[in-house]
Amino acid sequence: MSKELNEDGSAARPLLPRPAGNDDLLRHVREHVCRLRTILPVISVAVLALRRQDAELDEDIAGVLSRHAWEPLDFEIENLTSIVAALARSDRGREAPP
Repeated sequence: MSKELNEDGSAARPLLPRPAGNDDLLRHVREHVCRLRTILPVISVAVLALRRQDAELDEDIAGVLSRHAWEPLDFEIENLTSIVAALARSDRGREAPP
């Protein structure tokens, strides 16, 4: 079995440090969602600042940031949150005695 290599020739690392069980996967995805949520306010502040400046192109730039960064990121966060909730419910259902 051959190992995949990065462009620099080093061994490629998997997204998760080791094969993860559902608990580890859920924790990883929750942490990822938290990191993504910290990005949303940065985009929001940039959009507000651009709109407040009221320069000729600033409104266009703010619109692009809003439509192509903030809105898609918010959508993906909501999707990941729903997936985590569904997985957590699924795990609880499997743990229940028959």
